[in-house]
Amino acid sequence: MTLEMTIRVWNDLLMPTVRSTKPNPDEQIPVALAARIAGIDRSSLAHLVDHGLVPRLDLEAVRALAASGEVAAKTTDAPGHLVIRMDVAPAVQRIADMSDDELSNGVEGPHRLPDSSAGPDVLLCVRSFVIATGHLEGLGDPIPLRTDRRGREITGRAISVTIDHRLSDLTSRPSKAVENARWLGRRARVGTGGAVLPLQS
Repeated sequence: MTLEMTIRVWNDLLMPTVRSTKPNPDEQIPVALAARIAGIDRSSLAHLVDHGLVPRLDLEAVRALAASGEVAAKTTDAPGHLVIRMDVAPAVQRIADMSDDELSNGVEGPHRLPDSSAGPDVLLCVRSFVIATGHLEGLGDPIPLRTDRRGREITGRAISVTIDHRLSDLTSRPSKAVENARWLGRRARVGTGGAVLPLQS
């Protein structure tokens, strides 16, 4: 082996391979990294992916999730919106595959509604992301749910919701949405508690 070949071999062994640092926009990003960039927890992002609400985890999708923004109630809102948090197992049915009627039936309850009066407008959310907007068509009669430690009866009501606007892909928000449709794909600010809560300011 000549000296030139020996040097070339040692250079290949010792010198690191130089690769392009330009990101590939079509490359799939791991869930943990994507969640960190988007500012949400890993389990929530995985839940959205399993439901088909985030079809791809490429660079463009993660950027869209990171720039989703937040929906908060205004002090001038009287009465405010109700936020309905959906909790459907992806193994049972993916939300992206549900029809509007199935979506409405999936949130009918019964629910313990907040004591404060709420307006007819509702926001349907999955892991705080607004996937649909609608309005209350009606409330059912009080139904006994359980009894607390003091023996008081806790009641709930079934709700009837009509879907007005819907978003099947959280990474492609409408650019010129009007009225409540402008909140699709954004995150709703709510407190802790049941599945139906008022939108917080």
